[in-house]
Amino acid sequence: MNTQKTLRPMLVTLLFSVIWLISACQSLPQIHALYDQTADLNRYTTFAFYPQLQPEGEEYDKLSTRYIKAAIMTQMISKGYRYSNNPDLWVNFNTYTKEKIQDLSDVMPHPYYDFRHDYGVWRNYPHYETRIEQYTEGTLNIDVIDKSNKKLLWEGIAVGRLNKRTLDNLEEKINQAVALIFEKFPS
Repeated sequence: MNTQKTLRPMLVTLLFSVIWLISACQSLPQIHALYDQTADLNRYTTFAFYPQLQPEGEEYDKLSTRYIKAAIMTQMISKGYRYSNNPDLWVNFNTYTKEKIQDLSDVMPHPYYDFRHDYGVWRNYPHYETRIEQYTEGTLNIDVIDKSNKKLLWEGIAVGRLNKRTLDNLEEKINQAVALIFEKFPS
């Protein structure tokens, strides 16, 4: 028996498994940004958080809210802005979650036909595997607003999947998402 013919199907299966695993581990959010091209953000020097940042009816400041505020402060200060009680800019943010369902169809090697060489044309017949995947999609939206005329100057949005690994490392994931959003912030 030719060992090369026996190893080939196993290597193909292993390759598909590694590719699937790598694509499943990609957890960077998609980043979008909108910018008022007429605004000169260099003329602003100070910022603060929007006064009504805490949602109505919430009696306490959540950990996730504190993590987001700290990450935004870090990014705004790194961009040259200073936190102030009488700011030029307001920074506001919102978070949303939504349950989603995705239908995935993959071509998978069929172990039975791949190992049985006496099936001729059926040996290379594709095997399709369809699976339904339910997941939670999270959105973080950050707005930078001119305080004097209450005009939106810049908006950054991160959209990504939330999973157990995200929740277990919430502060790290929030810092990462906010940093990615602010990469789109005009200097």
